[in-house]
Amino acid sequence: MALREDQILRYSRQILLKDVGGRGQEALLEGGARLEGSGPAGLTAAAYLAAGGTPVLASEATLGPAAVGFLVSAEDVGRPAAEVLGRVLPEVNPDAARTPGGGRLAELPAAWNGEAPWVALGGDGARGAVVFRGRQGCVWCFGETVRTLGPPPTGVLGVALGALGALVFQRLLLGMGEQLGGRRLAAPGQVAELEVRRCAKCSGPR
Repeated sequence: MALREDQILRYSRQILLKDVGGRGQEALLEGGARLEGSGPAGLTAAAYLAAGGTPVLASEATLGPAAVGFLVSAEDVGRPAAEVLGRVLPEVNPDAARTPGGGRLAELPAAWNGEAPWVALGGDGARGAVVFRGRQGCVWCFGETVRTLGPPPTGVLGVALGALGALVFQRLLLGMGEQLGGRRLAAPGQVAELEVRRCAKCSGPR
């Protein structure tokens, strides 16, 4: 898809980045994320993706009190995330109102299927975690790794985790970086490698 003049102006800062450019911005607009989750991590990721031009379709998960923030008001608590984000994300960016392509971004626990990229937002009780899989990443190794994690943190750490998850998702849409991996977030800005658990096929003799 060719960028319109208003889109060139809207995404000018991203287009100027060497790793994005015009073609990369087109890839972000053509991609999409199906969001499963209704906490601070998932909602923050949705906002960042929408602002960057990637359409987001939320699930019917009900919004709880922890979701209240810059996208969700107290009056939205108890409503489906799909209804609320369908209303507010086009205000963030009209391009986010389009039907998204493949890709899944979910707060754990979650089911995984469909087209990659997949980005899981989780935690271990003290830290946040992002586990990701591109189109060439092993489904089983991804599954083995996310199985060791619980739900993502809330509060400030949950918001930071959502921002990191959105960045990872965008990089996968752009074909950048590794196809399978993970990161731990101990505090906003404190990112460390998360070791991926290997499935029987990938860990066996070659």
